[in-house]
Amino acid sequence: MITTICMNPCFDETVDVDTLQVGQVNRIRNARIDLGGKGINVAVVAGRLGLDVQCVGMMGSENSTELTDMMDHEHLKHHFLSVPGRVRTNMKIYSRDGQGVTELNEPGAAVDAGILEDFFSLARRETASSDMVVMTGSLPPGCPEGTYRDLMNALDDKKCILDTEGKELELCAKGAHPFLIKPNLREMEATLGIQLRTIRSIRDAALLFIRLGVEHAVVSMGEMGAMYVSETKTLFSPALRVEAKSTVGAGDAMIGGMLKGYMEEHDMSRAFRYGIAAGAASVMTEGTQLIIRSDFEKLLDQVRIQEV
Repeated sequence: MITTICMNPCFDETVDVDTLQVGQVNRIRNARIDLGGKGINVAVVAGRLGLDVQCVGMMGSENSTELTDMMDHEHLKHHFLSVPGRVRTNMKIYSRDGQGVTELNEPGAAVDAGILEDFFSLARRETASSDMVVMTGSLPPGCPEGTYRDLMNALDDKKCILDTEGKELELCAKGAHPFLIKPNLREMEATLGIQLRTIRSIRDAALLFIRLGVEHAVVSMGEMGAMYVSETKTLFSPALRVEAKSTVGAGDAMIGGMLKGYMEEHDMSRAFRYGIAAGAASVMTEGTQLIIRSDFEKLLDQVRIQEV
């Protein structure tokens, strides 16, 4: 069993406009609403790839039924603590003229110490039989600094995968020693406060976290590809050339793919290949639809890995 943690789920609303004009009326050409929240995204991808997975989290009670209905439709097992407030909506505005995607993200329902204590109890109970736990995504308002670190340490030495940035990433690396971290390049730069412009500099940055106690690190770099780093090995994979429709959720799909690879190969460096294929498959879908399994299977043999 794999458990993903989603402490700040959302509805992902994706809209298309011809040209995004700030301060003007913009006509929406297409719109769709999908499940959202990085922990949910990872669980959806893992489930579509055939893994036994569940999602554990907390969500605002006022409009939670629609979100749980969507998870049920996906056949995703879930256990969420109900908290006062509403499930947030994150809007992605896709400009067809090449400007890219503009994101407008709501903060989510606020929590307090009592709610966090209840959630930690829920997480400990629901992850008791899990082989791996994934912690990813933003934290809701009210979470103190180090929440992911404290949660990781509360889960009885589970193998934990962490996808976050900034102080949370730093505190987890130092104080909880995750099995795997997966920042993207922007997140790695923001966390360290430096620009990383070469393969060597990115490798050296990842090694900083390995020396803090992280076992494996994967840095996704968009069109530049991705890098895997451990204490003994550095691997690089160039990006697969696919028709890109949306990059939203590609990092979550990459984690889902690596979970699939690790469960089959029992080696994270080998699982890296699965992550590359899953991330590329996600880019091929519109909006936040995440992944189609047949796309992933076709791409898997196209992945090229080289040692650095």
